Amino acid sequence: MSATTSSFVPGQLLFEQRLPPSGRQRVALFSEATQDPNPIHVDDQFAQRAGFPTVLQQGPMTTAQFARLLEQTVGGASLRVLDVTFTAPVFPEDSLTLRAEVVEVGANVRCALSATKPDGTRTATGTAELRLNP
Repeated sequence: MSATTSSFVPGQLLFEQRLPPSGRQRVALFSEATQDPNPIHVDDQFAQRAGFPTVLQQGPMTTAQFARLLEQTVGGASLRVLDVTFTAPVFPEDSLTLRAEVVEVGANVRCALSATKPDGTRTATGTAELRLNP
């Protein structure tokens, strides 16, 4: 899809997508691929000593999913800014709903982002700015 700023209006929902759980294997592979040495992502005992019931999914996994969904939804846009703040832990068995809503249209399109667990816990918030085709 080739998009221009006239294709967007504030309040427009770009996507709201439920993602299946990542699973322990994918979390471990992501740790290896990103050379993340933090044992909280792969060692249950370490995670439990830190106060969690099990290992944690890496925040950048959520960020990567936002980037993928933005590209799929607005193929003609260039992602200029992707700023995500993590607000609650995500465990390998958690599914997430990722949402992007247009909040401002100008030279760029600014979107509000959120990631939420099925129980309503918000695990991430953020913004994305898209530069669009003329």
